[in-house]
Order: sequence, then C-alpha cells, then structure tokens
Amino acid sequence: MSLFAYLNWYVAPDEVTEKVKIIANTADGCIAESYDGFSVNIGPCDAKAGDIIVGTYDKKINERAILMNPTR
Repeated sequence: MSLFAYLNWYVAPDEVTEKVKIIANTADGCIAESYDGFSVNIGPCDAKAGDIIVGTYDKKINERAILMNPTR
C-alpha cells in the first residue's frame, strides 16, 4: 500500500508559475527555459523566441530529469 501511495505522489504534478524565457514556439506549445535552467513545455502561447513571460509547468519534471542524469 505504501508503494502505491509513493508512486501516486511521484507522478502527481507539482505546478509552478514563474517567469520563463521562451526558447521556441512549436506546434506542441511554447518551449521555455525555467529559472533553474531546464527546458519545459508551457503549452500554447503567443510569445516569440527570446520573450520573457509568466508560464506554468510541472516542477517534478525537473526533479525526474536530475534523477536520470545526475551529472547536471
């Protein structure tokens, strides 16, 4: 049962809203650089590359990326 609770917490999103710099605007949404240097998809937006906007993304994606690549 505790394994199920842990897995449920692990996959549940932890959304963060912060200023991000747009890297690219693609058909899948805007790709932005977060404050801590990760590339994140913030969804559809009207910004252009280089713009700084407020975006919301799942912060746990960054934590999972660190676990998969500890040299970062």
